[in-house]
Amino acid sequence: MTHFFSDNQQPLDGEWVELMLYAKSKGLTKEEVRKILLILREQEEAVVQESAV
Repeated sequence: MTHFFSDNQQPLDGEWVELMLYAKSKGLTKEEVRKILLILREQEEAVVQESAV
């Protein structure tokens, strides 16, 4: 297993690092990744709200 560390030597989640590297390899910008994550969060919150009704 590969271990990743931030600039200040804090451990980073390997899956997230690999996901971000993959997004970068596909040409996605930080802003595009941020927008995608926000959309996914909103969708998840909507599902939770629907199941609570």
